[in-house]
Amino acid sequence: MTPDHPLTADASQLLLLLNWMSPTFPIGSFAYSHGTEQAIADGRLKSEADVTRWIGDLLERGSGWNDAVLFARCWDEDPSSLNETALALSGSAERYLETTHLGRAFSIAAAVWTGAEKSDAAIAYPVAAGKVCRDFGLPRDMALVAFLQGFAAALVSVAVRLVPLGQTHGLAVLRTLSPVISAVARRAATASLDDLGSATILSDLAAMQHEQLQPRIFRT
Repeated sequence: MTPDHPLTADASQLLLLLNWMSPTFPIGSFAYSHGTEQAIADGRLKSEADVTRWIGDLLERGSGWNDAVLFARCWDEDPSSLNETALALSGSAERYLETTHLGRAFSIAAAVWTGAEKSDAAIAYPVAAGKVCRDFGLPRDMALVAFLQGFAAALVSVAVRLVPLGQTHGLAVLRTLSPVISAVARRAATASLDDLGSATILSDLAAMQHEQLQPRIFRT
């Protein structure tokens, strides 16, 4: 059935991003907490304010920032070289597991659009997602916002279930983080690899300690 009013290029691009960065895109992101489960178990995250600060710090000066820079650089640099850097930045075994499992799952799911053959090569999630967005001609700025929103939403979902925050407080966290996401996307769009770096030590430690956490719900 041919629509009477074909989609504009902008609408088609938006639909791709709504699919690829959606929590329902089948990459298994619901199984990973990025160390947040450990932070909750340690009593560090007890309220809406705690969760907002935790995720905001990751976006501005932690793994979220690094992922945003790597994602953005896919428009200008060789993804293979970026992937080596991304994998080297995995500060723990669980962070490596998370980014490579999500990256591989994203590549497989996106193959419905790309037609790419399945590969067993390890690829970091921000590089896998950035490469596909670039190859489809999606604007970097718009793709970055969608990518970072997906990062934040996944961690908010963990807090909603485990703190527990509840849906309304979870939405309030995302509302508060909206300008942070926008600002980080603007910075990352023009950043270079020299701007990579993390200062969220507690998050890194939580990711390392999570491997021994019992009982636990999430893989990381």
